[in-house]
Amino acid sequence: MSEERRRAQRYAFVATAEVETSVCARNASVADLSIHGCYLTMADPFSKGASVVLKIRTNREFFQCHATVAHSSFGIGMGLEFDKVSRPFQIVLQQWLLDALQGIGAC
Repeated sequence: MSEERRRAQRYAFVATAEVETSVCARNASVADLSIHGCYLTMADPFSKGASVVLKIRTNREFFQCHATVAHSSFGIGMGLEFDKVSRPFQIVLQQWLLDALQGIGAC
């Protein structure tokens, strides 16, 4: 049996997301978040390997970056690996992860 290994701790996180390719955009919900990526629940995820632009919104903050689909399950969702994250959005991401670690909601 293979043991799943992650580069960083993932945290439960609730927010809305929009994922875009050069040809379409789809809405999703963020299920969990880490410093390197996230998992989105959505009915029609993009295929593994697709390059996307991810936008995550909470009631107070906004995050955006380019990402690559690391795994995809039709009808369930997809895991994204963040590509280079700009400094202002890195600060937002780090604050969300700190809040998640401390049990503070993302509202």
